[in-house]
Amino acid sequence: MLKQSGLSCYVCSNQEELRREIAKGAGCVLMAEEALPHNRAVTWDDLFGPEPAWSQLPVVLLLARGHAQKELALLRTIEKRPSIGFIERPTQKRSLISALKNAIEARRLQYAIRDALDALQTANRRKDEFLAVLAHELRNPLAVISAAIHIKKRRSADRDDDMLSAIERQTQQLTRIVDDLLEVSRISRGKLELHKERVDLVALVREVFEKGADKLQGGKHRKQFYAPSTELFIEGDPIRLGQVFSNLLNNAAKYTADVGAIDVTVTQDGRSAVVIVKDTGVGIPPEMITRIFDIFTQVDRNLGRAQGGIGVGLSLTRSLVTLHGGTIEARSGGADKGSEFIVRLPLSEAPDASNVEPAQDTNERRASQTKLLVVDDDHLVGKLTGELIASFGMEVRVVPGGAEALEVIPNFQPRIVFVDLGMPGMDGYETVRRIRQLPGGDSLFIAALSGWGQAEDFERSAQAGFDRHFVKPIKISELENLFASELPA
Repeated sequence: MLKQSGLSCYVCSNQEELRREIAKGAGCVLMAEEALPHNRAVTWDDLFGPEPAWSQLPVVLLLARGHAQKELALLRTIEKRPSIGFIERPTQKRSLISALKNAIEARRLQYAIRDALDALQTANRRKDEFLAVLAHELRNPLAVISAAIHIKKRRSADRDDDMLSAIERQTQQLTRIVDDLLEVSRISRGKLELHKERVDLVALVREVFEKGADKLQGGKHRKQFYAPSTELFIEGDPIRLGQVFSNLLNNAAKYTADVGAIDVTVTQDGRSAVVIVKDTGVGIPPEMITRIFDIFTQVDRNLGRAQGGIGVGLSLTRSLVTLHGGTIEARSGGADKGSEFIVRLPLSEAPDASNVEPAQDTNERRASQTKLLVVDDDHLVGKLTGELIASFGMEVRVVPGGAEALEVIPNFQPRIVFVDLGMPGMDGYETVRRIRQLPGGDSLFIAALSGWGQAEDFERSAQAGFDRHFVKPIKISELENLFASELPA
């Protein structure tokens, strides 16, 4: 009868056969009440198989008129599911066909949702792959520019060269945009890991306020820092928290004219530390308050274009605050009435003073004379990286590939080796494996220096045998910390 009505059917004689046909892509299941098992231990999964998140298999049950349903435990369980339909026998052919066609159409929509989800996941994966490749391609020229700037500044008699400083700031801005895009991508995929430690929030925010936010430092705003408490301790990742408050302060400076004011307050409210960043800038229109933390959103795109930025900073900031168990809120009286951003983070207990190690003065550390080898197939990147490192007093040699590195190391005997990862022929991973096999290779400090900077890239380089993984353009502070120790660890 169903076939005559245009419905393709398959008759299942047992539960195993039923589950097999469902897995092939059944539109719905028509089942007589008598076919349901009477075993109380039988579950929906036993009968129809497990379902993915997008699926709610439509089932039409033919019930015997007047049957005592309370005697069938499984029936009482499955009747609560939204995709179950009941038809009492005897039934009209038209009613049955209509119910089955409606069920099949509902199943077709579910498959459409599944395909849309698969397409979305594929698009997200391709987006992440594109961002990773884009970041890698941008970081090589950024590494060249950054190295050239620092070499020029070290050689220049005028350390306050305005042109060099302007190029340096713009290079840092480009680097931050690339990093922010990748950070948002990592967070959206749940790939960002926090390295938490006990942090004095007052000291951290004060340092960002005084030194860390480049747009704030470069502006002429009236700015004040308030901290009624001398110390407020939280458990957090200091690098990521620095990003949070640097983003907020740069954002305030970006949307506030030089004649305006920016105030930062760090205080305590119950068991929470509260940081308030308040400005007298362009403000936030009421309709934008609920969207201000959405990615690629800007209050005023015309102003934003003049100042740089692509609307990622506040989205990243909210994600990082949330990962720390905190909240962030935006307030404003409207356009041209300033803005206020309020960050709340859970407090932790203050550390025992006897367990606090005295801070080391990094200014007292000096680089020791060290032989260092740079391995990079890009001639210009390798040359400028070598010159940059040499400006720290290192004895540097640069080679274009892994084979050349294996020939040079026995005679040159470097203590530190920087290796690019994406080299043709023998790549960086194979290069470090072969270096480790050389006599004394295990004692070398070998660092990856690459435009690839995803979490999986760090993991892969560590597994290959690298001691560290630096992302291009390498920060001067990272080189200073590395060279400050006679035996880097």
